[in-house]
Amino acid sequence: MDESTAAAGERLAGVCHVVFAFDIGFAVDLDAAQRLLSASDRPRVVRMRRRSPAWFEYRRAPLRVVVEGGAPGLGEWRCDESSECLVHDFGGAAIVYRVPFEASAGGLARLSSALYDNEAMIADARTRIEGVFGMIRPAISRPALAEVVEDYVIFAVRSWGDRTPGEIIENEGSRLASVLLAEEGAVADEQVARALSGRLSYTDADAAIVDWNAAILFDEEPEDVLALLVHANIELLEMRIIDEQLDALLDRAHDLLARISRRKMLALHVGGSELRGFAEIQTDAALLFEGVDNAIKLAGDQYLARLYRTAAERLHLPSWDAGVLRKLATTDSVYQKMADAQRDHRMELLEIVIILLILISLFTPLIPGLGY
Repeated sequence: MDESTAAAGERLAGVCHVVFAFDIGFAVDLDAAQRLLSASDRPRVVRMRRRSPAWFEYRRAPLRVVVEGGAPGLGEWRCDESSECLVHDFGGAAIVYRVPFEASAGGLARLSSALYDNEAMIADARTRIEGVFGMIRPAISRPALAEVVEDYVIFAVRSWGDRTPGEIIENEGSRLASVLLAEEGAVADEQVARALSGRLSYTDADAAIVDWNAAILFDEEPEDVLALLVHANIELLEMRIIDEQLDALLDRAHDLLARISRRKMLALHVGGSELRGFAEIQTDAALLFEGVDNAIKLAGDQYLARLYRTAAERLHLPSWDAGVLRKLATTDSVYQKMADAQRDHRMELLEIVIILLILISLFTPLIPGLGY
């Protein structure tokens, strides 16, 4: 980086973590996936062994592997060739790139702008997840790599000079807001205040600013916060997947209910298989929601709990959760109506059969040769 750039503000050094979240299937047997990766003849993918952050407890720790490849182009910035891939048992996965930096806040704004909707990096991330997906496919229940992808950028500043993080944020607030918003130029004071409002600190020597598109961490050991933010991004993707599945299910409900309600003599099968399919999709969505929602526990650290709530609010996770729960309740109500209609239809057919049997029993004695 040139001297004029460094002189434009406090020199910040660290690593930018670029996260791309994917959905690869309904569920993953992580033990089987690890065995498949270990048996692979492709040495570019290896098992990463690293302890989980002390205060961040997964219900089931994700599988972590390192995926090698060519470094995606970022102009003046250099991205590491190796990236980390995390695979969760509920079918969520993420590719995480590392971009080392040493620059002013203005320089980071240029990097953030270069990363925003970067098609080359999205394509590279999809290629890397496809490689892992292909190797662990036998360990995936109902494997399918979804088209939707969620990205997030985390600037982990590990060195920031003599001033405290609070002083830097106070003096460089406008530029830091531009970093969060991926804008190279200055933004309005209102946007600056909104972007910086998601700020938390544990001590005077650290700070985290979380927004919807990116986060800035002033922390010499940010691993626990990084893990939390990566998981929140995967959670957002899974909520989007569930929401889309429920939307598609509700779109089919009207037609299915009409088919079941249509009265056809002896059409006992009408809607039977469709109704079972409806119930299966509804159950899968509910199980996935529970799996994602219960995937992590914050063991006793109130700061991380507050930070997670802040990240969730910035990513609108409470709204997504509420929407999914509302649609699950709606699908349950619709399913009950369809089941009632199916039951009523069967009862009517049964009544017709009983009436026919009664009529047969009444007229049989009157038919010559059939009476007793």
